[in-house]
Amino acid sequence: MQTGASKVERPRPFGVAGLKPILEVLKEMNSERNLRRLITMILDTMIRFSNAHRGSIGVLKGDSFNADLSRDRSGSEIPHSDLAALGALLKLVSQNGEQVVVEDARKDPRVRDRLLAPGPHPCSILCLPLRAKSRLLGAVYLDNTQMTHAFGPRQREFAQILTDHAAIAIENALLHRHTTRDRTTNLSNHAHFEVLLESELERARRLGESCALLMIDVDDFKGINDAHGHPIGTEVLRLIAQTLSVTVRGIDVVGRGNGPRPEAVVGRYGGDEFEIALPGTSREGAVKAAKRIVAAVKNQSFGVAGRPIRLTVSVGIAVYPEDALDGQDLHLRADEALYESKRAGKGRAILCQAKKIVGDAHPRTGLLPTWLEDC
Repeated sequence: MQTGASKVERPRPFGVAGLKPILEVLKEMNSERNLRRLITMILDTMIRFSNAHRGSIGVLKGDSFNADLSRDRSGSEIPHSDLAALGALLKLVSQNGEQVVVEDARKDPRVRDRLLAPGPHPCSILCLPLRAKSRLLGAVYLDNTQMTHAFGPRQREFAQILTDHAAIAIENALLHRHTTRDRTTNLSNHAHFEVLLESELERARRLGESCALLMIDVDDFKGINDAHGHPIGTEVLRLIAQTLSVTVRGIDVVGRGNGPRPEAVVGRYGGDEFEIALPGTSREGAVKAAKRIVAAVKNQSFGVAGRPIRLTVSVGIAVYPEDALDGQDLHLRADEALYESKRAGKGRAILCQAKKIVGDAHPRTGLLPTWLEDC
């Protein structure tokens, strides 16, 4: 381990070869609108190119930063608590809004007292604000656990270039989220969900794959509102939204290929109705996913003033291309199945009944749509 001051590195201009990976990252960063993927991309890139072993991104909430994502050089997420100096540095940046460089963490009074417990502590640290114009959005924390003076002028120059562009990309992603998210549940709003569904259907047409749509309704939601008030109803919607999001992330559905799996899309249709698109998912896989969702909601614990509230959902399922050939008809078929689920007693999932649909041959099998059995 290097314990003394290392030779000071003078800043050097980036050559053409050195600029290429930077430009590629900046191009990808500027086109990414998913905030989580963007933050991950920013952090991994800064760790990789700035001589850091670990890093974290803090997002400004109120008057302080909260750590949003922490990762190591291998790309693995790590607990925020592993970064002993993280809280102190984020607080310092939130107070002065300026870059902070810690050349030797064991000698720096700003952080040395936090490094008393055993563990892989930093030898040197770099913390930079994420600022879009005059607005402070957050901060990036980077550390090196093996050498002091790890962040020389060249590393700081590169990190500053990235944070300048990262802040603009994050601001754009936040704006995109504001216009495409439902404010109550933080899911995609219906207008944005329709755009995403059409994109997935186009992908399914091109690759000859299936795409399932699930329409979900909270059973007896009006009764919950009437009995407990609208604030409790809002909390129920948020709980359902969280349950849906967590459940679809963990679903290993039947009928997907062996390649990279597109992400499920969860949206709020309106009121107490939700919608989920499952790309690359067969009818059998969609039924399996829907049943897991029904069970997950039923097993949720939720109560008011010590009294439990029983929550169940009904689910209607339709799948492209067997049940419909476009987004509008897919919504119609899934909604019909949802109605049947309600009529059958609620708290269950039903696949839409077979119908003769007219359209082009299936791009993978070459067969025209036919009558299908009801599952």
